[in-house]
Amino acid sequence: MFRKLFYLSFLIFFSLVFLSGCASRREIVRFKQQLDYLEESNRRQEENLTQLDSLLRMQIDQSQRLRADINSSMGWMDERLKVVEGKLDESGYKVSELSKKMDSVKQQIIEADTLKMKDTTASKVNVDSEKLYDGAYLNVIKGNYELAILGFSDYLKYFPKSQSASDAQYWIGECYYSLKNQTKAIEEFEKLLSDYPSSDKIPTALFKIGLIYLDLKDKTKANKYLRQLVDKYPNSQEAKLAKERLGIKK
Repeated sequence: MFRKLFYLSFLIFFSLVFLSGCASRREIVRFKQQLDYLEESNRRQEENLTQLDSLLRMQIDQSQRLRADINSSMGWMDERLKVVEGKLDESGYKVSELSKKMDSVKQQIIEADTLKMKDTTASKVNVDSEKLYDGAYLNVIKGNYELAILGFSDYLKYFPKSQSASDAQYWIGECYYSLKNQTKAIEEFEKLLSDYPSSDKIPTALFKIGLIYLDLKDKTKANKYLRQLVDKYPNSQEAKLAKERLGIKK
């Protein structure tokens, strides 16, 4: 439309100039060049408009496809959320059931432990006292004092009234003494004095307690036990050593 109007205006103008006889050939050529330039500019503008129209249509198509994809994705996500909600509800039920089963198992374990505690006699029958004692004493010889303590403790647990029980108690104190655990050594030797007063290990236990208190710089308590050793067991080898510590002449 624009091109037609342009040509029509040009023809009218050219006719008027030509008829008037006032236009030279040079002016006509120059005017034609301007016409060609305007025509080329018009063509380029039309091409640009065509490209813009094509791009606009492409953008509209992409926007429509994107909207369709978003709607589809939203629908899929909604379905997945429903599935997840259903699984969560199911998991909550399973967790509740599992918790109930665990409580039941715990109760069964507690009941089984109670029965084991009541059946101590049956447990003792299955333990060989001689092997248990000898194994613990072998660890003393090897210097495995922690293992020896465990072995003698088990021995006293199963056979507290046996003939070797007092010896087991003494060796527990001796192991702690070797481990430099002075507090526990005194405690275990004291237990020998109170639980097994007729043991032949009493003189040694009294002497060891006296030595520990001397190491702790508690001379009063050290003299107490060493004096008790000398008074009650004067003929023992430990009493002779105690007299030396006390400064008593023979």
